[in-house]
Amino acid sequence: LYVTAHPDDESAAVLTYLARGLHADVALLSLTRGEGGQNDLGPEQAPQLGLIRTEELLAATRGYGVRLYFTRAKDFGYSKTPEETERIWGDQVLEDMVAVIRGFRPNLVINGWGGVHTGHGHHQAAGLLTPKAVALAADPSFKLRGSSPEAQDSTPWGDRKPVILLDLDRSEAPKGYLLPVDEISPLYGKSWREMGLDAFANHRSQGITGFLASPFLRRAVALLREDGGEFDPASLAQPLGPLDEDFEAGNMGADPLMRTVDGALVAARDAALRLDWKSAAGSLVAAGRKINEVPVPSISYQVPAPVVSLSRSLKRKREKIDAALALVAGLRLDALADRSEIVPGETFTVRVDSRHRGEIAGDFKKPVLLLPSDWNVTKEEAETSGSVRFTVSAGQNPQRTPASVTAILPEPPPLVVVSQEAVVDGYSFTVSSPVTQLRASSTRADRMPLRIVPAYAPAVEPKQVIEIAARQSKPFDVLLRVHSYTTQASEVRAGLTVPRGWKTGAAVPLKFEGVGDRYARLTVTPPLKMAKGRFKISGYAERLADRARGDKAEKFTTSLEPLPTLPTQLWSEPAQCVLHAFDVLVPANLRVGYVTAESEPVPEALERLGIRVEMLNAAALAFQDLSPFNAIVIGVRAYELRPELSGANQRLLDYVSKGGTLVVQYQREFAWDKFHYAPYPALISPPLPPAKEGVGQVNRPLPRITDENSSVKLLKPNDPLLTHPNKITPDDFRGWVQERGLYFWTEFDPQYTPLLAMNDPGEPDLTGGLVYTPYGKGTYIYTGLAFFRQFPEGVPGAYRLFVNLLSASESRSARSTAKRPRR
Repeated sequence: LYVTAHPDDESAAVLTYLARGLHADVALLSLTRGEGGQNDLGPEQAPQLGLIRTEELLAATRGYGVRLYFTRAKDFGYSKTPEETERIWGDQVLEDMVAVIRGFRPNLVINGWGGVHTGHGHHQAAGLLTPKAVALAADPSFKLRGSSPEAQDSTPWGDRKPVILLDLDRSEAPKGYLLPVDEISPLYGKSWREMGLDAFANHRSQGITGFLASPFLRRAVALLREDGGEFDPASLAQPLGPLDEDFEAGNMGADPLMRTVDGALVAARDAALRLDWKSAAGSLVAAGRKINEVPVPSISYQVPAPVVSLSRSLKRKREKIDAALALVAGLRLDALADRSEIVPGETFTVRVDSRHRGEIAGDFKKPVLLLPSDWNVTKEEAETSGSVRFTVSAGQNPQRTPASVTAILPEPPPLVVVSQEAVVDGYSFTVSSPVTQLRASSTRADRMPLRIVPAYAPAVEPKQVIEIAARQSKPFDVLLRVHSYTTQASEVRAGLTVPRGWKTGAAVPLKFEGVGDRYARLTVTPPLKMAKGRFKISGYAERLADRARGDKAEKFTTSLEPLPTLPTQLWSEPAQCVLHAFDVLVPANLRVGYVTAESEPVPEALERLGIRVEMLNAAALAFQDLSPFNAIVIGVRAYELRPELSGANQRLLDYVSKGGTLVVQYQREFAWDKFHYAPYPALISPPLPPAKEGVGQVNRPLPRITDENSSVKLLKPNDPLLTHPNKITPDDFRGWVQERGLYFWTEFDPQYTPLLAMNDPGEPDLTGGLVYTPYGKGTYIYTGLAFFRQFPEGVPGAYRLFVNLLSASESRSARSTAKRPRR
């Protein structure tokens, strides 16, 4: 079991070598789903990003050849200390780790962040929690909440030999046993590292493809025991034989049988490599029969823990033998449904094709469907091609998988599974496969999992409205789209629920012929004088009762929308438009040019204020007249992700010198520090001075403020950028989310003026979060403040401050004398 903190933390080379090189049974435990990170591909943030990164890691683990588990740890963004991380995560995370360890039953645990005591607090916490979880997993007194004594997955392993805990060393000079990850696989023709990196590239939302040539990913990797003992590399892939070493009591004579099984498996492997499928099948059947000879009693509360552990171990080994036998026999099930979105009470069809190698003789039974508790097969037809077509009636109240189970899995278990029993040479085994829908277009094909959906799903646009409280409010339109998942002709009424004292039109009748979309547009009229605050406008689709069809009256208020970056996944949330009303002054006719790279939400947020925003492409940066813009904004990480921006930088500085305003949002240090894009020297991460003799290296605080509630000091409260057109006060920094900002300047020329100071607990102030300098006739501004996180949440102070930055050209007369432009 390999434990780490986030998706993309894992060593792809190590996992691939262990699983595909040594054929070990390997699992990866990522404590979080990575929702606190950023998205290089699209607009999704927070839980939506967590879903995307979960699917990316699941795709990567399929390449590595390992299982995947999670805990309920929240990725709340960058943390500077493990203490903060453990306080926010709470005890649930440790309990989830124990549940995974007890369920997977590893012989070895690789602590991916063991011995790491600097950097990300999540990494440090993962390294500290892993040995605690291993110890608690073996402790009979530690009970998992909500588990019964009979549940095998929740029981410790009694007198089982202790798990060996290993640290993973990826430093420049790793200590311990060096893993041969650069050896070439004789089967695949690539090194284990190369194969792993091919799978690692699935982390597309994190821009991993741009770092695949990084020296860090090419370093040697070593394993060493946490207890300081000598590590035996042979323990990475043990044969089945020495089973009694793991189970000192209750072994019941398993050891001699396991040694026979080992011999049969070696013979099966050799035959498979010769493509002698018949001999390979015979050896696997012999191995399976030997496993079945171990006399294990049925599991009950009275059975000793060692016997329970032995039973579990044998069951898993039998499952692996059966899976190998299915591969050798070429037994494959392909089960395709006619649709993936299933409405309770309706029917759908599933076509099942079963194939196997002709040279493998056996009795291959008829496939059967494994359905939720109140679902049933109403019709079964054999087709001339040998396929079987099932008609399935979906029940009204299908049994859901408990949240405690799905929380540690990458995705819920399949809703419907097809299963087939096969008997080869008297040995019976079963093959199963999830039922999916094949959804194809002219450019791609996706296998969609079956999922239960409501009959109707409303969605509203816009999802966010900004109302300036000081102005007289005006009516606005809300577009309501209702998607019907039901295949039957139907009618609903689509409408809006508005706050008390507001008005909207009557619900609109919508008719459906089956699956599809219908639209309604309703006008919302808020009070003339808006109070400050956050107001919800909820969309709904209401189905009236129909006794003839058995439909009950029901109101549907949840939207199901494909994620822009991952349209195979539906995101569920209330169908709401949120109106934020607050005081903000916006200069008339403000025109802004924007250079974006990450589908960030800032341009759309500015447009909600009535600001005219024009996106600048490569041609515009190279040739367009920039003088009409009151301000030009450089989006987050644009210097890293927009290669043409470097060549256009001098044009942007010329634009500033002639009277424009350039607002540069945060950039990462490797894309900023060595290129000198700013008019005067400024660095995010300057080199540390050499350590004095006898004194350890002093760590510089990371140039970010992770505490979203940290105190903000206004260094120059009367500066025009903090007073025009909006007077900025400490109150404007209330209600911020996740963090204050990141990649602040830590060293900059005296010609720059810092406006804010803030710090994380126990650290000195950082002043490089909002810095400006007059340049020629204009103003150059750098800000690391996380506006991209605040705007989707409607944080008033973030809007007010950003408008001030865009208005700098209007207030430049109040600034100090402009500096001469650099030649």
